[in-house]
Amino acid sequence: MRIEAVLFDADGVIQRPAGKRRSKLGEVLGSSRNVDEFLTDIFAVELTALEGQSDFTKVLSNLLSEWKCPGTLGDFLDAWTMIEVAPEIADTVRTLKRVGVACYLATNQEPYRARYMSEALGYGDLFDREFYSCRIGVKKPDGAYFRTILKVIGVPPRRVLFLDDLQVNVDSAREVGLYAAVFTLEAGPEALHRILGEFGIHVAPGNSGKTGRSR
Repeated sequence: MRIEAVLFDADGVIQRPAGKRRSKLGEVLGSSRNVDEFLTDIFAVELTALEGQSDFTKVLSNLLSEWKCPGTLGDFLDAWTMIEVAPEIADTVRTLKRVGVACYLATNQEPYRARYMSEALGYGDLFDREFYSCRIGVKKPDGAYFRTILKVIGVPPRRVLFLDDLQVNVDSAREVGLYAAVFTLEAGPEALHRILGEFGIHVAPGNSGKTGRSR
């Protein structure tokens, strides 16, 4: 087995919501409002935006009006993009690239957040290429998402490893022919290194600067 490329999901794999995001959302809503119910509505209107079929900021603005939020659209977008990148996972990405393993971001995102991640979080520089569902026009777990990526990168599916925190996405990637595994940030970088090792890419625990590859 020789893995030539690794696809990384974003949320739950290389990034997480910042600790103060929930309190910031509370400020947007007003102190007596239910943040979880609000997020449920947000995720509902986000669905079509994930495939680039709607203007997320426009439908969001309408939703904020429906909820009679005291916070502005700008306030919400500030909270929406409160994201923390896991430095140890980012370091592993850099190490993989140094030894010749191409690394790609493969994530479901609406356009506003995708642009923020690419530019403000630096994913445009970190990864060899980014594959945001809103730009592809289809989202995981649709198999067309993975087939589109394979066509673009020109790597056979059995040379590609996909990492995601959701089993349904992993199952879909496997159906397309990719190797795939569930990984979550909570499991820690050592778990990521073990998964990579299972597919012939060996990263020393606690030191992503030492890497070898099985041929």
